[in-house]
Amino acid sequence: MESISTSCLMDIFNLLKACCSQSCNYIMTYEGTFSSLVSEVGQLKDKSSDVRRDIEAAKRDGLTPRSEVLGWLSSVQHMEDEAKSIEGKYNQKIKCLCSFPLNVCSIYPLRNRAEATLATIRELKQSAEFTKLADNQNLIHSIKMPIPKTIGMDKVFEELRRHAKDESLSVIGIHGMGGVGKTALLRRLNNDFLSETSEAEVDVVIFLELSIDYKMEELQRSLFNRLGLTWQDEVTHRDRAAKLYRVLSKLNFILLLDNLWEPLNYQVVGIPLPEPPSKCKIIFTTRTEDTCSYMGTEKMIKVECLEEEAAWNLFRNSARMDVIDTNVIILIMARALVKECGGLPAALIILAQAMAPKKDFGRVDACLDHHEGHTTPTSCKHNLRNLWQGEGIINNVQNLMDADNKTQFLLGILHAASLTVRVHDDYFTMHPMTRAMILWVERECGKKENKWLVLDRELVEEAPVAEKWQAAERISLGGNKISDLPKAPQCPDLIFLDLQFNKLLNTIPNGFFLHMPHLKILDLRETPIEELPVSIGNLVQLHFLELSRTRITSLPKEMAALVNLRYLTLSSTTSLRIIPDQLISSLRELQWLNMVDSYSGWREGHTLEGGATFEELESLKRLKVIGITVNTLAALQNLYFQLHAMSELEEVVIGNLQPILLPLQELRLSSLPKAKLVCRARFPNTLLALKIEDCRAIDRLIKLEGQGNSSRERVIRIFPHLHTMVIRRLPELKSLSDGEQTLNFPSLKTIAVEDCPKLTMLTLVADGLKEIMCERSWWDQLNWGDERTKSFQHLYKPMYIDGNFIPSM
Repeated sequence: MESISTSCLMDIFNLLKACCSQSCNYIMTYEGTFSSLVSEVGQLKDKSSDVRRDIEAAKRDGLTPRSEVLGWLSSVQHMEDEAKSIEGKYNQKIKCLCSFPLNVCSIYPLRNRAEATLATIRELKQSAEFTKLADNQNLIHSIKMPIPKTIGMDKVFEELRRHAKDESLSVIGIHGMGGVGKTALLRRLNNDFLSETSEAEVDVVIFLELSIDYKMEELQRSLFNRLGLTWQDEVTHRDRAAKLYRVLSKLNFILLLDNLWEPLNYQVVGIPLPEPPSKCKIIFTTRTEDTCSYMGTEKMIKVECLEEEAAWNLFRNSARMDVIDTNVIILIMARALVKECGGLPAALIILAQAMAPKKDFGRVDACLDHHEGHTTPTSCKHNLRNLWQGEGIINNVQNLMDADNKTQFLLGILHAASLTVRVHDDYFTMHPMTRAMILWVERECGKKENKWLVLDRELVEEAPVAEKWQAAERISLGGNKISDLPKAPQCPDLIFLDLQFNKLLNTIPNGFFLHMPHLKILDLRETPIEELPVSIGNLVQLHFLELSRTRITSLPKEMAALVNLRYLTLSSTTSLRIIPDQLISSLRELQWLNMVDSYSGWREGHTLEGGATFEELESLKRLKVIGITVNTLAALQNLYFQLHAMSELEEVVIGNLQPILLPLQELRLSSLPKAKLVCRARFPNTLLALKIEDCRAIDRLIKLEGQGNSSRERVIRIFPHLHTMVIRRLPELKSLSDGEQTLNFPSLKTIAVEDCPKLTMLTLVADGLKEIMCERSWWDQLNWGDERTKSFQHLYKPMYIDGNFIPSM
């Protein structure tokens, strides 16, 4: 019995020992739990302070804290209070005796409470990563916009829609001419976001239509209103920009800007530029391609006019006229009208709406008459260059190339603004609706219809009455059937008069030019007039006079009063026989004189017979381009010896030669610093030698124009009997061919080259070439990697021996 009792006591002791040990351990580790609670509460307080600070900033921006954030802050406050309570009770129960409590049993529930609080605090810390702290309760996700019809534009819209949903693209530009449908596309996209995009993906879709001359404050106010922010007049635009930036930076936004005329500075407005990948987008419409580039566009979409059938469908859908289907004549007329609109949606819709109320043929016919337009003919860059110089739009140019460059620059601006359409290289056209808009604007929005009196190519038979001429600044009556003009119209403001291609205009009244004191441009080309009235001498401000292909037999001596004339064109005036003595030299401002295939009675020195002399040409110090016709070898020789004085001459043109000149065997250009050689139409077949010296502007041997200048022809056969070519002191010469076309000289035997440092390749075909005379230093620097140049590698011959030039001709 005694051993049993001892054994039982030991078991009970061990059991109590185990229980006490667990309790003691639990009690002894309470301090660690309490320390963790203090640490976690501190971290939670720091996080809640950050959240509260961000919320206060959001409130200043007019935003409202989200409910989940406010709930989180409330839970944090509750846990802070709970931890503080636990800390107080702990301090009451614990006595400082190795941190062991006097009341062991009471510590269990306090520790359990602390551990539960600690677990909750850790959960709050983990849930503190909010995607959004605050938002605008007044913020409307998107606003539905009315949409014009977009028939025929589904393909370009799907392209736009695809790019708009591509998160790798942030800025998209839509460009095209006015009225082509850019606004309709952007509004359709706005509504597409309304139906397709949830608020979880995009917070707000903002559509803003800008005025042409919008102000920064106007744009900022629109954004404030759309975002539901309070506008304060006393706040600076920089502070408003900062506020917009803070608000938009917190949103997934789509910003649609319609009718942007010039680049927008995002930073100045307060618009954050999205960085891909991003759901944020800036999408805008503009007429100019340059605006797209300056705006940092990652994708440009050009909107073109509609194809003919799509245009017809849009017209029918907009007009909804039963009479179209029941009246064949009206159907034909409507089809013609649609074609005249050139596929421009705005024009089609407007005209369709104008026709919609018409119920019978007469009314529809009248409507058609009111809106009838016409296709603008194709224009050439060179014609515009001359006209713009005549008007002073292009001014103070140093040479013809400078004028060409400025013309190209201005045309580039028009093209980038979608105001013109390039047809081919130097040719372009303008949409008839664009042309009509320009005329309307220039007529002060229709208030002064006669300010620009434009009736060109409308086949009218009578010129406008004299009263209509009085208010005109520009009159264009070309391409009509006009036979009579007003006797002496009063035109105090007229600066431009175009009468070209009136095939029935035989005479101009004597007093016609009496009252046009400011006229600068006069175009009479391809009219059958036989003489100019003496009143032309009144046009002292005239800059540009075009008389090509007229039947004029003589120039009146009164033309000597045209002291400001810069451009005189008399090409193909084959009837011209008389030019008064000293008339040409009186035109001291003349820069351009084109008399190719025209007057050929040039004389040397003063004679009893009178008439124009070569010496008069020498007095034209501003002359840059000259084209004249000679019909004797003696005259050609005389022309050659005065050419040396023409330091401003820019082109020497070889055109159709008179039969007597066809035996021409040698052509030499010398000491013409700005001149270039141009071959036009038929080349002289008998030319044996070509010498070009001291012509600093020549960059290619010959510029080809006209016949034989097809872009498809890579090799052009020229001067079939030429055997000698000398080119000396041509510092800008780069090629012996013309652009991508290679010149073939089938009989060429000798080439002499001296001081042509930029000529590094011999790009020509000359199968009979025997020698290339040149300096060794130039020969060694040629590009022998070029195949054509390499084929001449064995033809070197020194140009100088013992310092003496060795000609081979």
